[in-house]
Amino acid sequence: MKKIILTFLLCGNGIVYSQYSAYYNVNTNSNVNVNANVNHNVSGTVYENKTITTIDYGALQLANSQKEQNRLEQQKFQDEKQKEIALQIASDPIKAYDYGNWFTINSKDKVWKQNKENKETLKQIKEDIGFKEFRIDYVVPNSQIFTMLDAYQLQNVSSDGVKTDVYIYLPIYNKDKRKIDIEEDFEKTEIGKEIEQPDDENKLRKIFFHKKELNRATVYGAKGYRSTFVWEDKYENYITDSYRYNVENFGNGYQIIIKVRYYGNKSEVDFEKLEGRRYYLKPLIEKIVSTAKVNDLEISKN
Repeated sequence: MKKIILTFLLCGNGIVYSQYSAYYNVNTNSNVNVNANVNHNVSGTVYENKTITTIDYGALQLANSQKEQNRLEQQKFQDEKQKEIALQIASDPIKAYDYGNWFTINSKDKVWKQNKENKETLKQIKEDIGFKEFRIDYVVPNSQIFTMLDAYQLQNVSSDGVKTDVYIYLPIYNKDKRKIDIEEDFEKTEIGKEIEQPDDENKLRKIFFHKKELNRATVYGAKGYRSTFVWEDKYENYITDSYRYNVENFGNGYQIIIKVRYYGNKSEVDFEKLEGRRYYLKPLIEKIVSTAKVNDLEISKN
């Protein structure tokens, strides 16, 4: 009887955890590059898990580049020059920066005064970020690779279902004079553990963190950080890069944040696809992040 109970518990535990990807369970003693690891005993929808030893980023980058070129070859263009630009971007995404345009979000822009709704929106923004006046400038890359959903969000969708969202946040003033330690905040996230966390609509959901990294990065021309979190929930796989810089010599200080999220449905997108897309787009994204500018900040008095 005890053996039956123990077997049940072990199987039950396998059902809970085998639903999460094993892609990052690296076996450093193995010479095999990729292993297929499928658990046939899992109830419900089953997805194939690939376990890696090394990630060949170069191969993933070339694969993404080729897919983009294949997609563009079938696309209709107004003229040969436009087609040539598109193919240059497919081969080297950082070219989209060169063929992009500067964009400005400015509290003094006349667009805020056009109607009552815009005035109320600006008022709420100022309350939320703690600045009476603000201005940021960044390059919106060529539309062949990123679509501008609104003033604060860019999106790329690959031919195989990987979405890449870039969120441009306005600077946030440290109104409450709280201690901000990016390295300390990073260490709080536990890897290899299922937790509950609110989603974008503030609804609690269970997620699982596979991996995290903290690296230096140039953010708005300053020496900041890039924190990377690899995670998944019930429906989608994600890699999130957060670029942050904490300015301390301005009043109580303020934070600059740009978040990049690579994600896709589990039935279509595994972590190998996410890694490939991230490696392909990262040079372009990091140039956008590093060259963005913040100016004309004025602290709210209240």
